[in-house]
Amino acid sequence: MHELFEHPEIVSPYGSGEERFKDKAFVQDLSLESFLKAVPFHASNEKESRAYAKKVLVDIGSDIRTAKYRQAVFDDLVPKVLLRNNVRKYVRNLNDLAYKLDAFQKKRDLPKGLAMARLYRDILDNPHDLESANSDAVKTVASYFRELRVSNSSSHLRSLLERIGNSAEMAFRVSLDRNGSPLKMHALELVQKDAGEKRGLLSLLEKTLRKKRHEHNLRTTGGLNELGKIIRDYMERQFVPVINAYTPQIQEMIRLLEPLDFYVGFAEYFGALKERNFEICKPTLLPAEERRMFVKNARNPLLLKNRAMEVKNKGISPFQADTENNAGRIVPNGIEYNADENMFVITGPNNGGKTTYAKTIGLIQLLGQKGLFVHAESAEVSFVDGIYTHFVTPDDIAQGEGRYRNELRRMKEIFEKATPYSLVILDEPCGGTRYEEGLRQSLAILDGFHKLGSATYFTTHMHPLTKEVDKGRYPAARNLTVEWKYVDHRMLYTYKMIPGASDKSYGEEIAREMGLMPENIEETLFQKAEEGGYGEILRKRFS
Repeated sequence: MHELFEHPEIVSPYGSGEERFKDKAFVQDLSLESFLKAVPFHASNEKESRAYAKKVLVDIGSDIRTAKYRQAVFDDLVPKVLLRNNVRKYVRNLNDLAYKLDAFQKKRDLPKGLAMARLYRDILDNPHDLESANSDAVKTVASYFRELRVSNSSSHLRSLLERIGNSAEMAFRVSLDRNGSPLKMHALELVQKDAGEKRGLLSLLEKTLRKKRHEHNLRTTGGLNELGKIIRDYMERQFVPVINAYTPQIQEMIRLLEPLDFYVGFAEYFGALKERNFEICKPTLLPAEERRMFVKNARNPLLLKNRAMEVKNKGISPFQADTENNAGRIVPNGIEYNADENMFVITGPNNGGKTTYAKTIGLIQLLGQKGLFVHAESAEVSFVDGIYTHFVTPDDIAQGEGRYRNELRRMKEIFEKATPYSLVILDEPCGGTRYEEGLRQSLAILDGFHKLGSATYFTTHMHPLTKEVDKGRYPAARNLTVEWKYVDHRMLYTYKMIPGASDKSYGEEIAREMGLMPENIEETLFQKAEEGGYGEILRKRFS
Protein backbone atom coordinates (compact mmCIF):
# COMPACT_ATOMS: atom_id res chain seq x y z
CA MET A 1 0.00 0.00 0.00
CA HIS A 2 1.17 3.50 -0.85
CA GLU A 3 1.33 6.11 1.87
CA LEU A 4 -1.71 8.39 1.55
CA PHE A 5 -1.08 12.14 1.69
CA GLU A 6 -4.36 13.69 2.77
CA HIS A 7 -5.28 16.98 1.08
CA PRO A 8 -4.97 20.06 3.30
CA GLU A 9 -8.15 21.72 4.57
CA ILE A 10 -7.89 25.26 3.21
CA VAL A 11 -11.43 26.57 3.72
CA SER A 12 -12.13 25.58 7.30
CA PRO A 13 -8.65 24.81 8.69
CA TYR A 14 -9.55 25.16 12.35
CA GLY A 15 -12.48 22.75 12.35
CA SER A 16 -15.26 25.30 12.76
CA GLY A 17 -17.82 22.60 12.05
CA GLU A 18 -21.38 23.28 10.99
CA GLU A 19 -22.69 26.82 10.73
CA ARG A 20 -24.75 28.05 13.66
CA PHE A 21 -27.24 29.56 11.20
CA LYS A 22 -30.05 27.02 11.46
CA ASP A 23 -32.55 29.34 9.78
CA LYS A 24 -31.79 29.39 6.04
CA ALA A 25 -34.61 31.59 4.68
CA PHE A 26 -32.00 34.24 3.84
CA VAL A 27 -30.70 32.05 0.98
CA GLN A 28 -33.82 32.84 -1.03
CA ASP A 29 -34.61 36.25 0.42
CA LEU A 30 -31.14 37.68 -0.27
CA SER A 31 -31.09 36.12 -3.78
CA LEU A 32 -27.93 34.23 -2.90
CA GLU A 33 -28.29 31.82 -5.83
CA SER A 34 -28.43 34.73 -8.28
CA PHE A 35 -25.38 36.29 -6.69
CA LEU A 36 -23.37 33.06 -7.00
CA LYS A 37 -24.24 32.78 -10.70
CA ALA A 38 -22.15 35.90 -11.27
CA VAL A 39 -18.98 34.25 -9.92
CA PRO A 40 -16.85 32.73 -12.73
CA PHE A 41 -15.90 29.30 -11.42
CA HIS A 42 -13.47 27.42 -13.66
CA ALA A 43 -14.15 23.74 -13.05
CA SER A 44 -15.96 22.13 -15.97
CA ASN A 45 -18.82 21.27 -13.63
CA GLU A 46 -19.60 24.80 -12.50
CA LYS A 47 -22.77 23.57 -10.85
CA GLU A 48 -20.71 21.59 -8.33
CA SER A 49 -18.35 24.51 -7.67
CA ARG A 50 -21.31 26.81 -7.16
CA ALA A 51 -22.91 24.29 -4.79
CA TYR A 52 -19.65 24.12 -2.85
CA ALA A 53 -19.50 27.93 -2.60
CA LYS A 54 -23.07 27.95 -1.32
CA LYS A 55 -22.13 25.30 1.23
CA VAL A 56 -19.27 27.49 2.50
CA LEU A 57 -21.57 30.51 2.82
CA VAL A 58 -24.52 28.68 4.32
CA ASP A 59 -23.48 25.42 6.00
CA ILE A 60 -19.82 25.55 7.01
CA GLY A 61 -19.06 27.36 10.25
CA SER A 62 -16.99 30.50 10.50
CA ASP A 63 -15.45 32.43 13.36
CA ILE A 64 -13.20 35.49 13.25
CA ARG A 65 -10.04 33.37 13.03
CA THR A 66 -11.42 31.34 10.11
CA ALA A 67 -12.76 34.43 8.33
CA LYS A 68 -9.38 36.18 8.58
CA TYR A 69 -7.69 33.04 7.23
CA ARG A 70 -9.93 33.25 4.15
CA GLN A 71 -9.48 37.00 3.83
CA ALA A 72 -5.71 36.46 3.59
CA VAL A 73 -6.23 34.31 0.49
CA PHE A 74 -8.15 37.10 -1.24
CA ASP A 75 -5.45 39.55 -0.16
CA ASP A 76 -3.12 37.25 -2.12
CA LEU A 77 -5.20 36.47 -5.18
CA VAL A 78 -7.16 39.64 -5.93
CA PRO A 79 -4.18 41.98 -6.55
CA LYS A 80 -1.61 39.35 -7.65
CA VAL A 81 -2.85 38.41 -11.10
CA LEU A 82 0.08 36.08 -11.86
CA LEU A 83 -0.39 34.16 -8.61
CA ARG A 84 -4.13 33.95 -9.24
CA ASN A 85 -3.49 32.60 -12.74
CA ASN A 86 -1.15 29.93 -11.39
CA VAL A 87 -3.70 28.78 -8.83
CA ARG A 88 -6.27 28.72 -11.62
CA LYS A 89 -3.92 26.45 -13.62
CA TYR A 90 -4.01 23.99 -10.74
CA VAL A 91 -7.81 24.17 -10.82
CA ARG A 92 -7.78 23.26 -14.50
CA ASN A 93 -5.18 20.52 -13.95
CA LEU A 94 -7.26 18.96 -11.19
CA ASN A 95 -10.38 19.32 -13.28
CA ASP A 96 -8.74 17.39 -16.14
CA LEU A 97 -7.42 14.80 -13.69
CA ALA A 98 -10.90 14.31 -12.24
CA TYR A 99 -12.22 13.73 -15.76
CA LYS A 100 -9.55 11.10 -16.49
CA LEU A 101 -10.10 9.43 -13.11
CA ASP A 102 -13.82 9.18 -13.82
CA ALA A 103 -13.14 7.65 -17.26
CA PHE A 104 -10.76 5.08 -15.71
CA GLN A 105 -13.22 4.15 -12.98
CA LYS A 106 -15.96 3.59 -15.54
CA LYS A 107 -13.74 1.35 -17.65
CA ARG A 108 -10.55 0.13 -16.03
CA ASP A 109 -8.46 -0.45 -19.12
CA LEU A 110 -4.80 0.34 -19.63
CA PRO A 111 -5.11 3.33 -22.01
CA LYS A 112 -7.38 5.20 -19.60
CA GLY A 113 -5.24 4.22 -16.63
CA LEU A 114 -2.09 5.44 -18.38
CA ALA A 115 -3.72 8.74 -19.35
CA MET A 116 -4.71 9.33 -15.74
CA ALA A 117 -1.34 8.29 -14.28
CA ARG A 118 0.65 10.38 -16.76
CA LEU A 119 -1.40 13.51 -16.06
CA TYR A 120 -0.99 12.99 -12.31
CA ARG A 121 2.78 12.68 -12.81
CA ASP A 122 2.88 15.76 -15.04
CA ILE A 123 0.98 17.89 -12.50
CA LEU A 124 3.54 17.01 -9.84
CA ASP A 125 6.58 17.36 -12.10
CA ASN A 126 5.53 20.70 -13.63
CA PRO A 127 4.49 22.80 -10.63
CA HIS A 128 3.00 26.26 -11.03
CA ASP A 129 4.81 29.00 -9.16
CA LEU A 130 3.09 29.88 -5.88
CA GLU A 131 6.17 31.32 -4.16
CA SER A 132 4.80 34.88 -4.03
CA ALA A 133 1.96 33.79 -1.75
CA ASN A 134 1.67 35.24 1.75
CA SER A 135 -1.49 33.46 2.86
CA ASP A 136 -1.27 30.25 4.85
CA ALA A 137 -3.76 28.51 2.56
CA VAL A 138 -1.82 29.01 -0.68
CA LYS A 139 1.49 28.24 1.02
CA THR A 140 -0.02 25.01 2.35
CA VAL A 141 -1.15 24.01 -1.13
CA ALA A 142 2.33 24.66 -2.54
CA SER A 143 3.86 22.57 0.25
CA TYR A 144 1.38 19.74 -0.38
CA PHE A 145 2.24 19.46 -4.07
CA ARG A 146 5.94 19.64 -3.22
CA GLU A 147 5.58 16.84 -0.65
CA LEU A 148 3.78 14.64 -3.17
CA ARG A 149 6.39 15.35 -5.83
CA VAL A 150 9.28 14.00 -3.72
CA SER A 151 7.38 11.08 -2.19
CA ASN A 152 8.42 7.47 -2.74
CA SER A 153 5.03 6.75 -4.27
CA SER A 154 5.58 9.35 -6.99
CA SER A 155 9.07 7.98 -7.69
CA HIS A 156 7.64 4.49 -8.13
CA LEU A 157 5.00 5.81 -10.52
CA ARG A 158 7.60 7.57 -12.65
CA SER A 159 9.60 4.34 -12.89
CA LEU A 160 6.52 2.36 -13.85
CA LEU A 161 5.50 4.81 -16.57
CA GLU A 162 9.04 4.90 -17.93
CA ARG A 163 9.17 1.13 -18.06
CA ILE A 164 5.84 0.85 -19.86
CA GLY A 165 6.68 3.63 -22.24
CA ASN A 166 10.16 2.50 -23.26
CA SER A 167 9.68 -0.23 -25.86
CA ALA A 168 13.45 -0.54 -26.40
CA GLU A 169 13.78 -2.23 -23.03
CA MET A 170 11.12 -4.86 -23.33
CA ALA A 171 9.91 -7.61 -25.62
CA PHE A 172 7.29 -10.33 -25.53
CA ARG A 173 7.94 -14.06 -25.53
CA VAL A 174 5.00 -16.10 -26.76
CA SER A 175 4.71 -19.87 -26.39
CA LEU A 176 3.33 -21.51 -29.51
CA ASP A 177 1.58 -24.84 -29.81
CA ARG A 178 2.50 -27.36 -32.49
CA ASN A 179 0.22 -25.72 -35.02
CA GLY A 180 1.88 -22.33 -34.55
CA SER A 181 -1.05 -20.71 -32.74
CA PRO A 182 -0.35 -18.59 -29.64
CA LEU A 183 -1.27 -20.16 -26.38
CA LYS A 184 -3.47 -18.41 -23.82
CA MET A 185 -2.70 -15.50 -21.54
CA HIS A 186 -0.72 -17.39 -18.90
CA ALA A 187 1.88 -18.36 -21.51
CA LEU A 188 2.79 -14.71 -22.23
CA GLU A 189 5.50 -13.05 -20.16
CA LEU A 190 7.56 -9.84 -20.14
CA VAL A 191 11.32 -10.23 -20.61
CA GLN A 192 14.30 -7.94 -21.13
CA LYS A 193 14.97 -7.15 -24.75
CA ASP A 194 18.39 -7.93 -26.24
CA ALA A 195 20.32 -4.84 -27.21
CA GLY A 196 20.83 -6.01 -30.79
CA GLU A 197 17.20 -6.93 -31.35
CA LYS A 198 14.93 -4.91 -33.63
CA ARG A 199 12.88 -2.26 -31.82
CA GLY A 200 9.20 -2.51 -31.31
CA LEU A 201 6.45 -5.05 -31.29
CA LEU A 202 6.68 -5.66 -35.04
CA SER A 203 9.83 -7.75 -34.53
CA LEU A 204 7.85 -10.12 -32.33
CA LEU A 205 5.19 -10.51 -34.98
CA GLU A 206 7.75 -11.02 -37.71
CA LYS A 207 9.37 -13.85 -35.75
CA THR A 208 6.23 -15.58 -34.56
CA LEU A 209 4.30 -15.27 -37.81
CA ARG A 210 7.21 -15.41 -40.27
CA LYS A 211 6.19 -18.72 -41.81
CA LYS A 212 2.45 -18.11 -41.79
CA ARG A 213 0.38 -16.00 -44.14
CA HIS A 214 -1.00 -13.50 -41.63
CA GLU A 215 -0.93 -9.71 -41.44
CA HIS A 216 1.97 -8.48 -39.36
CA ASN A 217 -0.46 -6.51 -37.21
CA LEU A 218 -2.44 -6.94 -34.03
CA ARG A 219 -5.71 -5.72 -35.55
CA THR A 220 -8.12 -6.84 -38.22
CA THR A 221 -11.12 -5.01 -39.59
CA GLY A 222 -13.15 -6.62 -36.84
CA GLY A 223 -10.85 -5.46 -34.03
CA LEU A 224 -7.94 -7.11 -32.27
CA ASN A 225 -6.85 -10.43 -33.64
CA GLU A 226 -6.12 -13.36 -31.36
CA LEU A 227 -2.54 -12.37 -30.64
CA GLY A 228 -3.55 -8.75 -30.06
CA LYS A 229 -6.15 -9.79 -27.53
CA ILE A 230 -3.64 -11.92 -25.68
CA ILE A 231 -1.13 -9.08 -25.49
CA ARG A 232 -3.81 -6.59 -24.45
CA ASP A 233 -5.16 -8.87 -21.73
CA TYR A 234 -1.67 -9.57 -20.48
CA MET A 235 -0.75 -5.87 -20.31
CA GLU A 236 -3.93 -4.99 -18.48
CA ARG A 237 -3.56 -7.89 -16.09
CA GLN A 238 -0.02 -6.81 -15.28
CA PHE A 239 -0.38 -3.02 -15.09
CA VAL A 240 -4.00 -1.97 -14.44
CA PRO A 241 -3.95 -3.18 -10.80
CA VAL A 242 -0.66 -1.34 -10.26
CA ILE A 243 -2.05 1.91 -11.68
CA ASN A 244 -5.30 1.43 -9.77
CA ALA A 245 -3.32 1.43 -6.53
CA TYR A 246 -2.59 5.14 -7.14
CA THR A 247 -6.26 6.15 -7.40
CA PRO A 248 -6.78 6.81 -3.65
CA GLN A 249 -3.97 9.39 -3.72
CA ILE A 250 -5.28 10.89 -6.95
CA GLN A 251 -8.77 11.12 -5.44
CA GLU A 252 -7.32 12.79 -2.36
CA MET A 253 -5.54 15.43 -4.43
CA ILE A 254 -8.65 16.09 -6.52
CA ARG A 255 -10.47 17.08 -3.32
CA LEU A 256 -8.58 20.38 -3.59
CA LEU A 257 -10.46 21.20 -6.80
CA GLU A 258 -13.55 22.82 -5.31
CA PRO A 259 -11.77 24.72 -2.50
CA LEU A 260 -9.24 26.16 -4.97
CA ASP A 261 -12.01 27.01 -7.43
CA PHE A 262 -13.88 28.74 -4.60
CA TYR A 263 -10.94 31.05 -3.95
CA VAL A 264 -10.00 31.61 -7.60
CA GLY A 265 -13.60 32.22 -8.70
CA PHE A 266 -14.29 34.84 -6.05
CA ALA A 267 -10.85 36.42 -6.46
CA GLU A 268 -11.45 36.83 -10.18
CA TYR A 269 -14.91 38.21 -9.48
CA PHE A 270 -13.60 40.76 -7.00
CA GLY A 271 -10.64 41.62 -9.22
CA ALA A 272 -12.89 42.24 -12.23
CA LEU A 273 -15.12 44.53 -10.21
CA LYS A 274 -12.13 46.55 -8.99
CA GLU A 275 -10.95 46.93 -12.58
CA ARG A 276 -14.31 48.53 -13.39
CA ASN A 277 -14.08 50.88 -10.36
CA PHE A 278 -16.77 48.99 -8.46
CA GLU A 279 -15.52 49.36 -4.91
CA ILE A 280 -14.58 46.19 -3.04
CA CYS A 281 -13.00 46.05 0.40
CA LYS A 282 -11.80 43.66 3.07
CA PRO A 283 -14.08 44.29 6.06
CA THR A 284 -12.80 44.70 9.59
CA LEU A 285 -14.31 41.86 11.60
CA LEU A 286 -15.67 42.48 15.09
CA PRO A 287 -16.90 40.08 17.78
CA ALA A 288 -20.64 39.58 18.14
CA GLU A 289 -20.58 41.32 21.51
CA GLU A 290 -19.93 44.69 19.85
CA ARG A 291 -23.27 44.49 18.00
CA ARG A 292 -22.45 47.05 15.34
CA MET A 293 -21.94 47.56 11.63
CA PHE A 294 -20.44 50.53 9.84
CA VAL A 295 -20.27 50.42 6.05
CA LYS A 296 -19.30 53.27 3.76
CA ASN A 297 -20.70 53.38 0.22
CA ALA A 298 -22.23 49.92 0.04
CA ARG A 299 -23.57 48.74 -3.31
CA ASN A 300 -25.71 45.76 -4.18
CA PRO A 301 -23.97 43.42 -6.67
CA LEU A 302 -27.30 41.95 -7.74
CA LEU A 303 -27.87 45.09 -9.79
CA LEU A 304 -25.00 44.13 -12.07
CA LYS A 305 -25.97 42.16 -15.13
CA ASN A 306 -24.90 38.55 -14.95
CA ARG A 307 -22.54 37.88 -17.85
CA ALA A 308 -19.97 35.74 -16.06
CA MET A 309 -20.67 32.62 -18.11
CA GLU A 310 -20.57 34.39 -21.46
CA VAL A 311 -17.45 36.44 -20.92
CA LYS A 312 -15.56 33.56 -19.31
CA ASN A 313 -15.98 31.56 -22.48
CA LYS A 314 -14.57 34.48 -24.45
CA GLY A 315 -11.53 34.69 -22.20
CA ILE A 316 -12.19 38.18 -20.84
CA SER A 317 -12.90 39.43 -17.36
CA PRO A 318 -16.42 38.99 -16.01
CA PHE A 319 -18.56 42.14 -16.12
CA GLN A 320 -16.04 43.83 -18.41
CA ALA A 321 -18.73 45.23 -20.67
CA ASP A 322 -21.62 45.68 -18.29
CA THR A 323 -19.88 47.17 -15.29
CA GLU A 324 -18.21 49.72 -17.51
CA ASN A 325 -21.68 50.97 -18.36
CA ASN A 326 -23.67 50.52 -15.17
CA ALA A 327 -21.35 49.99 -12.17
CA GLY A 328 -21.02 53.73 -11.70
CA ARG A 329 -24.78 54.13 -11.82
CA ILE A 330 -25.41 51.79 -8.89
CA VAL A 331 -25.97 54.28 -6.11
CA PRO A 332 -23.95 53.64 -2.91
CA ASN A 333 -25.49 53.90 0.53
CA GLY A 334 -24.14 53.84 4.04
CA ILE A 335 -25.09 51.27 6.66
CA GLU A 336 -24.63 52.03 10.33
CA TYR A 337 -25.99 50.60 13.53
CA ASN A 338 -24.76 49.97 17.05
CA ALA A 339 -26.10 48.43 20.24
CA ASP A 340 -28.00 51.61 21.16
CA GLU A 341 -29.40 52.44 17.71
CA ASN A 342 -30.14 49.27 15.79
CA MET A 343 -33.76 49.39 14.62
CA PHE A 344 -34.72 51.06 11.35
CA VAL A 345 -38.14 51.61 9.83
CA ILE A 346 -37.71 52.23 6.11
CA THR A 347 -40.39 53.94 4.02
CA GLY A 348 -40.58 55.47 0.57
CA PRO A 349 -42.11 54.95 -2.88
CA ASN A 350 -42.24 51.64 -4.67
CA ASN A 351 -39.17 50.87 -6.78
CA GLY A 352 -37.21 53.44 -4.84
CA GLY A 353 -34.66 50.94 -3.49
CA LYS A 354 -35.97 49.87 -0.07
CA THR A 355 -35.80 46.14 -0.77
CA THR A 356 -32.45 46.42 -2.57
CA TYR A 357 -31.01 48.29 0.42
CA ALA A 358 -32.29 45.62 2.81
CA LYS A 359 -30.75 42.83 0.71
CA THR A 360 -27.45 44.73 0.58
CA ILE A 361 -27.27 44.72 4.37
CA GLY A 362 -27.84 40.98 4.52
CA LEU A 363 -25.29 40.19 1.80
CA ILE A 364 -22.58 42.32 3.38
CA GLN A 365 -23.19 40.62 6.72
CA LEU A 366 -23.04 37.15 5.18
CA LEU A 367 -20.01 37.70 2.92
CA GLY A 368 -18.05 39.58 5.57
CA GLN A 369 -18.73 36.99 8.25
CA LYS A 370 -17.63 34.19 5.91
CA GLY A 371 -14.27 35.81 5.14
CA LEU A 372 -15.01 37.25 1.71
CA PHE A 373 -14.59 40.81 0.53
CA VAL A 374 -17.71 43.00 0.44
CA HIS A 375 -19.14 45.48 -2.04
CA ALA A 376 -18.30 48.74 -0.30
CA GLU A 377 -15.60 51.38 0.13
CA SER A 378 -14.95 50.28 3.71
CA ALA A 379 -16.73 48.15 6.28
CA GLU A 380 -16.72 47.11 9.91
CA VAL A 381 -18.91 44.08 10.61
CA SER A 382 -19.76 42.39 13.88
CA PHE A 383 -20.46 38.69 13.73
CA VAL A 384 -24.08 37.66 14.26
CA ASP A 385 -25.51 34.36 15.44
CA GLY A 386 -28.19 34.31 12.77
CA ILE A 387 -29.59 36.19 9.78
CA TYR A 388 -33.38 36.10 9.93
CA THR A 389 -35.30 37.39 6.93
CA HIS A 390 -38.81 37.55 5.58
CA PHE A 391 -39.53 38.80 2.07
CA VAL A 392 -42.96 38.25 0.57
CA THR A 393 -42.81 35.54 -2.10
CA PRO A 394 -45.38 33.71 -4.24
CA ASP A 395 -45.13 30.83 -1.76
CA ASP A 396 -46.76 33.02 0.88
CA ILE A 397 -49.86 33.15 -1.27
CA ALA A 398 -49.77 29.63 -2.71
CA GLN A 399 -49.60 27.56 0.48
CA GLY A 400 -53.36 27.52 0.95
CA GLU A 401 -53.59 29.16 4.38
CA GLY A 402 -53.24 32.70 3.10
CA ARG A 403 -50.42 35.20 3.06
CA TYR A 404 -51.18 36.77 6.42
CA ARG A 405 -51.17 33.48 8.32
CA ASN A 406 -47.89 32.54 6.65
CA GLU A 407 -46.42 35.91 7.55
CA LEU A 408 -47.41 35.54 11.21
CA ARG A 409 -46.03 32.01 11.30
CA ARG A 410 -42.74 33.34 10.01
CA MET A 411 -42.68 36.14 12.59
CA LYS A 412 -43.26 33.59 15.34
CA GLU A 413 -40.36 31.45 14.06
CA ILE A 414 -38.03 34.43 14.10
CA PHE A 415 -39.04 35.48 17.61
CA GLU A 416 -38.40 31.94 18.83
CA LYS A 417 -34.89 31.85 17.32
CA ALA A 418 -33.44 35.37 17.26
CA THR A 419 -31.26 36.82 20.01
CA PRO A 420 -29.77 40.27 20.72
CA TYR A 421 -26.82 39.15 18.55
CA SER A 422 -28.95 38.46 15.46
CA LEU A 423 -29.68 40.42 12.29
CA VAL A 424 -33.38 40.62 11.33
CA ILE A 425 -34.56 41.93 7.94
CA LEU A 426 -38.30 42.16 7.28
CA ASP A 427 -39.57 43.41 3.94
CA GLU A 428 -43.13 44.77 4.14
CA PRO A 429 -44.55 42.25 6.63
CA CYS A 430 -48.19 42.17 7.75
CA GLY A 431 -49.49 43.29 4.38
CA GLY A 432 -51.72 40.27 3.89
CA THR A 433 -54.68 41.59 5.88
CA ARG A 434 -56.70 44.78 6.38
CA TYR A 435 -54.53 47.87 6.77
CA GLU A 436 -55.67 48.54 10.35
CA GLU A 437 -54.99 44.97 11.47
CA GLY A 438 -51.62 44.92 9.72
CA LEU A 439 -50.67 48.20 11.37
CA ARG A 440 -51.52 46.93 14.85
CA GLN A 441 -49.57 43.73 14.28
CA SER A 442 -46.60 45.66 12.88
CA LEU A 443 -46.49 47.78 16.04
CA ALA A 444 -46.52 44.60 18.15
CA ILE A 445 -43.66 43.13 16.09
CA LEU A 446 -41.59 46.29 16.40
CA ASP A 447 -42.24 46.29 20.14
CA GLY A 448 -40.96 42.73 20.35
CA PHE A 449 -37.76 43.26 18.38
CA HIS A 450 -37.02 46.48 20.22
CA LYS A 451 -37.21 44.65 23.52
CA LEU A 452 -35.14 41.77 22.17
CA GLY A 453 -32.41 44.10 20.89
CA SER A 454 -31.71 42.42 17.54
CA ALA A 455 -30.43 44.63 14.75
CA THR A 456 -33.69 45.05 12.81
CA TYR A 457 -34.54 46.52 9.39
CA PHE A 458 -38.27 46.86 8.68
CA THR A 459 -39.47 48.16 5.30
CA THR A 460 -43.09 49.23 5.15
CA HIS A 461 -45.77 51.40 3.53
CA MET A 462 -47.55 51.79 6.88
CA HIS A 463 -46.54 55.36 7.57
CA PRO A 464 -48.10 55.66 11.04
CA LEU A 465 -45.25 53.42 12.21
CA THR A 466 -42.78 56.23 11.47
CA LYS A 467 -44.74 58.60 13.71
CA GLU A 468 -44.38 56.16 16.61
CA VAL A 469 -40.62 56.17 16.00
CA ASP A 470 -40.57 59.97 15.95
CA LYS A 471 -42.54 60.07 19.21
CA GLY A 472 -39.83 57.98 20.91
CA ARG A 473 -41.88 54.83 21.38
CA TYR A 474 -38.76 52.84 20.39
CA PRO A 475 -35.64 54.62 21.73
CA ALA A 476 -33.30 52.42 19.65
CA ALA A 477 -35.25 53.02 16.42
CA ARG A 478 -34.68 55.51 13.60
CA ASN A 479 -36.59 56.30 10.44
CA LEU A 480 -35.01 55.98 7.01
CA THR A 481 -36.56 56.91 3.70
CA VAL A 482 -35.76 56.72 0.02
CA GLU A 483 -34.87 60.08 -1.49
CA TRP A 484 -36.65 61.18 -4.66
CA LYS A 485 -37.34 64.34 -6.63
CA TYR A 486 -40.34 65.52 -8.60
CA VAL A 487 -39.19 66.86 -11.96
CA ASP A 488 -41.48 67.81 -14.86
CA HIS A 489 -44.42 66.00 -13.27
CA ARG A 490 -42.37 62.84 -13.00
CA MET A 491 -40.85 61.10 -10.00
CA LEU A 492 -37.07 60.93 -10.21
CA TYR A 493 -35.49 58.36 -7.88
CA THR A 494 -32.03 59.01 -6.49
CA TYR A 495 -31.93 55.62 -4.69
CA LYS A 496 -30.25 57.31 -1.73
CA MET A 497 -31.28 56.25 1.75
CA ILE A 498 -31.60 59.30 3.99
CA PRO A 499 -32.75 59.91 7.60
CA GLY A 500 -36.42 60.66 8.07
CA ALA A 501 -39.80 59.26 7.11
CA SER A 502 -41.84 59.34 3.95
CA ASP A 503 -45.25 60.96 4.38
CA LYS A 504 -46.92 58.61 1.89
CA SER A 505 -46.19 55.84 -0.61
CA TYR A 506 -46.73 58.04 -3.67
CA GLY A 507 -48.81 55.40 -5.33
CA GLU A 508 -50.93 58.00 -7.11
CA GLU A 509 -47.86 59.72 -8.54
CA ILE A 510 -46.58 56.39 -9.83
CA ALA A 511 -49.99 55.60 -11.37
CA ARG A 512 -50.01 58.99 -13.09
CA GLU A 513 -46.50 58.40 -14.40
CA MET A 514 -47.55 54.99 -15.72
CA GLY A 515 -50.69 56.40 -17.39
CA LEU A 516 -53.15 54.56 -15.15
CA MET A 517 -55.24 57.42 -13.84
CA PRO A 518 -59.03 57.14 -14.56
CA GLU A 519 -58.88 59.41 -17.60
CA ASN A 520 -55.93 57.44 -19.01
CA ILE A 521 -57.74 54.15 -18.57
CA GLU A 522 -60.88 55.44 -20.31
CA GLU A 523 -58.89 56.77 -23.23
CA THR A 524 -57.06 53.46 -23.62
CA LEU A 525 -60.28 51.44 -23.50
CA PHE A 526 -62.13 53.57 -26.05
CA GLN A 527 -59.19 53.61 -28.44
CA LYS A 528 -58.92 49.82 -28.21
CA ALA A 529 -62.72 49.43 -28.61
CA GLU A 530 -62.83 51.53 -31.74
CA GLU A 531 -59.98 49.54 -33.24
CA GLY A 532 -61.66 46.27 -32.31
CA GLY A 533 -65.14 47.25 -33.47
CA TYR A 534 -66.89 47.03 -30.11
CA GLY A 535 -67.08 50.75 -29.24
CA GLU A 536 -70.88 50.64 -28.92
CA ILE A 537 -70.63 48.15 -26.06
CA LEU A 538 -68.28 50.43 -24.14
CA ARG A 539 -70.44 53.54 -24.75
CA LYS A 540 -73.37 51.79 -23.09
CA ARG A 541 -71.19 50.94 -20.10
CA PHE A 542 -69.97 54.50 -19.73
CA SER A 543 -73.38 56.13 -20.28
